[in-house]
Amino acid sequence: MAKENVTECDTVLKRTGLLDFVNKSIALQTTVHKIKQKLVISRICTIRDCVHKCLALQQSLGRASLVAIFLQDANSQREEKITMSFYSTLNLDGRNKQLVTLRLVKRNLYLSCSLGEGGPQLCLETNNNVGELNNCELQRFIFMKSENGSTSSFESAACPGWYISTSQKENDLVQMMPESDQRFFKNFLVFP
Repeated sequence: MAKENVTECDTVLKRTGLLDFVNKSIALQTTVHKIKQKLVISRICTIRDCVHKCLALQQSLGRASLVAIFLQDANSQREEKITMSFYSTLNLDGRNKQLVTLRLVKRNLYLSCSLGEGGPQLCLETNNNVGELNNCELQRFIFMKSENGSTSSFESAACPGWYISTSQKENDLVQMMPESDQRFFKNFLVFP
């Protein structure tokens, strides 16, 4: 059996110390269960939290982020339109969740979630073609959209149990919060 190349997805090998064995040419057999994802449709929408704060782009020190604001005359043009792309999958265990990516319209910025200092972080990332990413690379851009009546929530596929959330305060960053943290709004209204 030939030695397999170690990828970023092989963090388990690093944590368990098996990576040293792999590097010493000891062959390991691994089984990978891939989730087959296929883009089905994309729609342009606006997303507001349950108290109707909209999502607005904020640039600070060369870094882009999203904040939640109430629309008023002076900032009515700041609301970002979102391209929500829906993916089909064969491997969601029958849960009532839709896999989506979220991109700011007219910008090449995708919402993504990855582990950072202090836990999962919501980021805006430039990506020229999310469709060409392999499943491991695509995972940070995927959110599991769940509908509950007239609202939807967006759970990170990369960090299960963490949701796109807004603060009760205006002009605070949109961020990832655990489901158990009730200080933040995790339910959103999606408008075509």
